[in-house]
Amino acid sequence: MLGDKIKKLRKQRRMSQNELAEKLYVSRALVTKWELGTRYPQRDILETMADVFGLSYDELIKDDRNDFDARDELSEALPDDSAGNDSEGDEAIVKAMADKISAFLRTLPASERKTFIRRYYFYDTVEDISAKEGKSVEVVRTVLTEIRLRLINYLEKEGF
Repeated sequence: MLGDKIKKLRKQRRMSQNELAEKLYVSRALVTKWELGTRYPQRDILETMADVFGLSYDELIKDDRNDFDARDELSEALPDDSAGNDSEGDEAIVKAMADKISAFLRTLPASERKTFIRRYYFYDTVEDISAKEGKSVEVVRTVLTEIRLRLINYLEKEGF
Protein backbone atom coordinates (compact mmCIF):
# COMPACT_ATOMS: atom_id res chain seq x y z
CA MET A 1 0.00 0.00 0.00
CA LEU A 2 1.27 3.46 -0.88
CA GLY A 3 0.55 4.81 2.60
CA ASP A 4 2.91 2.29 4.16
CA LYS A 5 5.56 3.18 1.59
CA ILE A 6 5.23 6.91 2.31
CA LYS A 7 5.58 6.30 6.04
CA LYS A 8 8.60 4.02 5.54
CA LEU A 9 10.36 6.47 3.21
CA ARG A 10 9.61 9.38 5.54
CA LYS A 11 11.02 7.53 8.54
CA GLN A 12 14.09 6.36 6.60
CA ARG A 13 14.87 10.00 5.94
CA ARG A 14 14.22 10.87 9.61
CA MET A 15 11.45 13.24 8.60
CA SER A 16 8.41 14.06 10.71
CA GLN A 17 4.96 14.26 9.21
CA ASN A 18 5.13 18.03 9.74
CA GLU A 19 8.41 18.25 7.80
CA LEU A 20 7.02 16.25 4.89
CA ALA A 21 3.83 18.31 4.92
CA GLU A 22 5.85 21.54 4.74
CA LYS A 23 7.87 20.26 1.78
CA LEU A 24 4.66 19.32 -0.06
CA TYR A 25 2.66 22.42 1.01
CA VAL A 26 -0.10 20.36 2.61
CA SER A 27 -1.30 19.84 6.18
CA ARG A 28 0.16 17.28 8.55
CA ALA A 29 -3.34 15.82 8.87
CA LEU A 30 -3.35 15.10 5.14
CA VAL A 31 0.01 13.30 5.39
CA THR A 32 -1.49 11.21 8.22
CA LYS A 33 -4.46 10.30 6.02
CA TRP A 34 -2.14 9.24 3.20
CA GLU A 35 -0.14 7.05 5.54
CA LEU A 36 -3.31 5.48 6.95
CA GLY A 37 -4.63 4.89 3.45
CA THR A 38 -7.81 6.92 3.95
CA ARG A 39 -6.78 9.47 1.31
CA TYR A 40 -4.61 9.21 -1.78
CA PRO A 41 -2.25 11.97 -2.95
CA GLN A 42 -2.94 13.72 -6.22
CA ARG A 43 -0.55 13.08 -9.07
CA ASP A 44 1.25 16.44 -8.84
CA ILE A 45 1.85 15.88 -5.14
CA LEU A 46 3.13 12.37 -5.83
CA GLU A 47 5.59 13.79 -8.35
CA THR A 48 6.87 16.33 -5.80
CA MET A 49 6.96 13.63 -3.11
CA ALA A 50 9.09 11.43 -5.36
CA ASP A 51 11.56 14.32 -5.69
CA VAL A 52 11.58 14.84 -1.92
CA PHE A 53 12.37 11.15 -1.40
CA GLY A 54 14.94 11.08 -4.21
CA LEU A 55 12.94 8.61 -6.31
CA SER A 56 11.37 8.64 -9.71
CA TYR A 57 7.60 8.91 -9.86
CA ASP A 58 7.38 5.32 -11.15
CA GLU A 59 9.55 4.03 -8.29
CA LEU A 60 7.29 5.74 -5.76
CA ILE A 61 4.06 4.24 -7.05
CA LYS A 62 5.46 1.02 -8.54
CA ASP A 63 3.56 -1.38 -6.27
CA ASP A 64 0.45 0.78 -6.33
CA ARG A 65 0.18 1.29 -10.11
CA ASN A 66 -3.25 -0.31 -10.67
CA ASP A 67 -4.74 1.42 -7.63
CA PHE A 68 -3.38 4.73 -8.89
CA ASP A 69 -4.66 4.19 -12.42
CA ALA A 70 -8.16 3.50 -11.12
CA ARG A 71 -8.07 6.47 -8.75
CA ASP A 72 -6.74 8.71 -11.51
CA GLU A 73 -9.61 7.63 -13.80
CA LEU A 74 -12.24 8.24 -11.16
CA SER A 75 -10.75 11.54 -9.99
CA GLU A 76 -11.56 12.99 -13.42
CA ALA A 77 -15.24 12.50 -12.60
CA LEU A 78 -15.05 14.13 -9.18
CA PRO A 79 -14.86 17.81 -8.28
CA ASP A 80 -11.34 19.20 -7.73
CA ASP A 81 -9.93 18.78 -4.21
CA SER A 82 -6.77 20.75 -4.89
CA ALA A 83 -7.00 22.84 -1.73
CA GLY A 84 -6.10 19.85 0.45
CA ASN A 85 -7.82 21.40 3.46
CA ASP A 86 -9.14 19.19 6.21
CA SER A 87 -11.78 21.35 7.87
CA GLU A 88 -15.03 19.99 9.21
CA GLY A 89 -16.82 21.66 6.30
CA ASP A 90 -14.73 19.68 3.84
CA GLU A 91 -15.62 16.46 5.65
CA ALA A 92 -19.32 17.34 5.36
CA ILE A 93 -18.89 17.95 1.63
CA VAL A 94 -17.09 14.62 1.21
CA LYS A 95 -19.89 12.84 3.10
CA ALA A 96 -22.55 14.54 0.97
CA MET A 97 -20.68 13.61 -2.21
CA ALA A 98 -20.30 10.01 -1.05
CA ASP A 99 -24.05 9.88 -0.44
CA LYS A 100 -24.70 11.26 -3.95
CA ILE A 101 -22.32 8.75 -5.53
CA SER A 102 -24.09 5.93 -3.67
CA ALA A 103 -27.44 7.23 -4.93
CA PHE A 104 -26.01 7.39 -8.47
CA LEU A 105 -24.75 3.81 -8.24
CA ARG A 106 -28.22 2.64 -7.24
CA THR A 107 -29.54 4.06 -10.54
CA LEU A 108 -27.20 1.85 -12.58
CA PRO A 109 -28.13 -1.59 -13.89
CA ALA A 110 -26.64 -4.29 -11.66
CA SER A 111 -24.04 -5.32 -14.25
CA GLU A 112 -22.73 -1.75 -14.63
CA ARG A 113 -22.73 -1.20 -10.87
CA LYS A 114 -20.71 -4.40 -10.44
CA THR A 115 -18.19 -3.30 -13.06
CA PHE A 116 -17.84 0.14 -11.43
CA ILE A 117 -17.36 -1.34 -7.95
CA ARG A 118 -14.82 -3.90 -9.16
CA ARG A 119 -12.75 -1.15 -10.76
CA TYR A 120 -13.06 1.72 -8.28
CA TYR A 121 -13.61 -0.04 -4.97
CA PHE A 122 -11.65 -3.27 -5.33
CA TYR A 123 -9.20 -1.80 -7.91
CA ASP A 124 -9.43 -4.78 -10.23
CA THR A 125 -7.63 -4.24 -13.51
CA VAL A 126 -9.71 -3.79 -16.64
CA GLU A 127 -8.25 -7.09 -17.84
CA ASP A 128 -9.39 -8.90 -14.66
CA ILE A 129 -12.87 -7.42 -14.94
CA SER A 130 -12.98 -8.45 -18.59
CA ALA A 131 -12.10 -12.04 -17.68
CA LYS A 132 -14.54 -12.19 -14.73
CA GLU A 133 -17.43 -10.72 -16.70
CA GLY A 134 -16.73 -12.46 -20.01
CA LYS A 135 -16.54 -9.16 -21.89
CA SER A 136 -13.78 -7.79 -24.07
CA VAL A 137 -11.32 -5.31 -22.56
CA GLU A 138 -12.61 -2.62 -24.93
CA VAL A 139 -16.21 -3.21 -23.85
CA VAL A 140 -15.22 -2.89 -20.17
CA ARG A 141 -13.25 0.32 -20.88
CA THR A 142 -16.19 1.76 -22.79
CA VAL A 143 -18.66 0.89 -20.03
CA LEU A 144 -16.42 2.47 -17.39
CA THR A 145 -15.95 5.62 -19.48
CA GLU A 146 -19.69 5.95 -20.02
CA ILE A 147 -20.40 5.46 -16.31
CA ARG A 148 -17.83 8.13 -15.38
CA LEU A 149 -19.40 10.57 -17.85
CA ARG A 150 -22.86 9.90 -16.41
CA LEU A 151 -21.43 10.36 -12.91
CA ILE A 152 -19.98 13.75 -13.90
CA ASN A 153 -23.38 14.86 -15.22
CA TYR A 154 -25.17 13.51 -12.16
CA LEU A 155 -22.85 15.30 -9.72
CA GLU A 156 -23.11 18.55 -11.68
CA LYS A 157 -26.92 18.37 -11.53
CA GLU A 158 -26.62 17.73 -7.78
CA GLY A 159 -24.52 20.86 -7.32
CA PHE A 160 -21.03 19.38 -7.07
